[in-house]
This record gives sequence, C-alpha cells and structure tokens, in this order.
Amino acid sequence: MCVQQYIIHVLCVLVPLVIRGNDADSRSKSVVESMIEYMGNYYAGHGQFPWVVEIRTLSSQNRSEQELWSIGNLIGPRYVVTSCNAVANFEVVGTQRDRYIVRAKNPRNYKVMYSPDYPYHGPKWYVNRYAKWRSYKSELKTGTRSIARMSPHPLCDPQHFRYFFGMVELESEPIRPFRLFVNYAPPELDAQNLFRKWYYLRHQSVHRPALMSTWGRKYSDKYTPYMVLDFKIKSKILYQEWSKCVNVFNKLAWNKTNTQLVQENNTFCMQIHDASNTMGSICDHDRGAPIMWEGFFVGIVISAAKFEFCSLLEPLPFI
Repeated sequence: MCVQQYIIHVLCVLVPLVIRGNDADSRSKSVVESMIEYMGNYYAGHGQFPWVVEIRTLSSQNRSEQELWSIGNLIGPRYVVTSCNAVANFEVVGTQRDRYIVRAKNPRNYKVMYSPDYPYHGPKWYVNRYAKWRSYKSELKTGTRSIARMSPHPLCDPQHFRYFFGMVELESEPIRPFRLFVNYAPPELDAQNLFRKWYYLRHQSVHRPALMSTWGRKYSDKYTPYMVLDFKIKSKILYQEWSKCVNVFNKLAWNKTNTQLVQENNTFCMQIHDASNTMGSICDHDRGAPIMWEGFFVGIVISAAKFEFCSLLEPLPFI
C-alpha cells in the first residue's frame, strides 16, 4: 500500500469517529454561559410546527405548575394526541403496591392553547388582505380552548411503553386551520413507511438529525434561557442505544412507576443532537412533543428527565 492510499484509509476510519463524538459529555459552566445567548436560534419559526399546542392548567401563567403541563399535537378540529401521562393520573394499588389504576384527569382543570409562536400575545394580526376570507372569530392565529374530555388509551399502563398515549377532545369551539399558522399534524399513515422511516432515523440521525418541537420551559439550574420561555422552539435529536437511557433510569420520570427500564416494540432512546456542543435539554414537561422525520410526524416523547435533573449543564437522553 502506497503512502497516499494509507493516508486515505486512515482518514476514512477517523472521520466518522470525529463526527459522532461523545454525546454523553457533560457541559461545563463556562460553555453554558457562553452559549446561552444563542438559544434564540431554537425558535421554531412562525408556523414551522403549526399543529403543536400547549396543554396547560387553567392558571397557565403560574410557573410553579409547569411540570403539570404537556405538549399536544392537533390532529383535527377537536382532537389533540399526546402521551398517556398528559391525560391520566396513575393510582398505585395492591398489597405489593406494584399495580396501577389509570384515571383520566379532570378536563375542567386544563385548557389547550395554540399559536404559531407565542401563546400570550393574543390576536394581533388579522387577515385583511384576503377579501374572500371570512373569519369565524377574531382568534385566527392564537387562542385558548376548553377541554371536554381527556382520554388515555384503554390499554395504557404506566409500566409499559406500548399504548402509552392519549387524546384530548375540545369542548365547544374547534381549532380550525388558518393558512400556514394553524394546521394539523402530518402523520405517516402507512405502517410500512413508518417502520422504514424509523429504520433510517436510527441509522442516519447522527448525520441527518430528526426534529422535535416543544414550548420553552424553565430548567432546574440557574441558566434558564428566558428569551425562549413560553415560545415554540425546536431541537435536533438523534437515536441512542437503549443502554444510554438505562444508565440514567433513576433520573427519568419513568422511574416513578417502574423499577427497571424495559424496551418494547417501537420504543427508542434519543438525545439532543451533538449534546456537548449545542444547547437544549429534553425533560419530562416535554412529554407529548412530536418527533419529525422527513417532514412526517412519526412519534412522541414519552418520558424524560425529572425536573430536578432537567439541566442545560447535563442534558439526559429521553424515551
């Protein structure tokens, strides 16, 4: 082998290792402080994820209730899909206290808020350029809806990932689509195509990260980026080996109802893309947030870090 061929061979071996890096590296205080000002790059854009809504308690500006909030995905005028623990409470029963009763949450304590970017600014912009457009109400891009019922899947079990999702049904006024700013989630309805997308996501997300959208929250450390608080934001995410989530199981919310982390069909461990060099952290208040691949809605966040471990300094993988 000539010298030139040897150099090319070495580069082909080393370059993938450099690209992958070590996503488990902890961040230093200085890195977080120096990069916090760039969190504005995580804004989701004006209507980039027009189906992502907030499921909040009635006193939605009470920041102490943040961990009771969840992320939802609008799939029709009256329906929102989210995770099971967003719509249900789990009551432990049995002499061994190892079984649970799943009870739907009281819909009167929650509401759905929608907006292309920020849920509090109110209807400031109206369509007056389109003479044929007739609005049902002044709320076109931003609004709040009461909830008729919160329904976990009939087979939802806090000890199993399969069927761990639920639905929210709006009460009276639906959420109608509005141009590019309010719309419905684009799911992959063909099962074979869905499996194919997850196959490529698992094998290519290091170089082609998937996307996830949520709403800006506070973190447990003092480096909370207030500039994105309550705004719709996005993150790049990648597939991780299941052992990565097992290693931090005690810090995940799934630990509240389980003694071990068992992988089931179509359940995956994921992490912020290039975690040692970018900002962001996915935590349990992001449950229900959509996973996007090639423009399709292919999954949701099921469980992530408890709030006390929800940190920009050490972002944890999530399920």
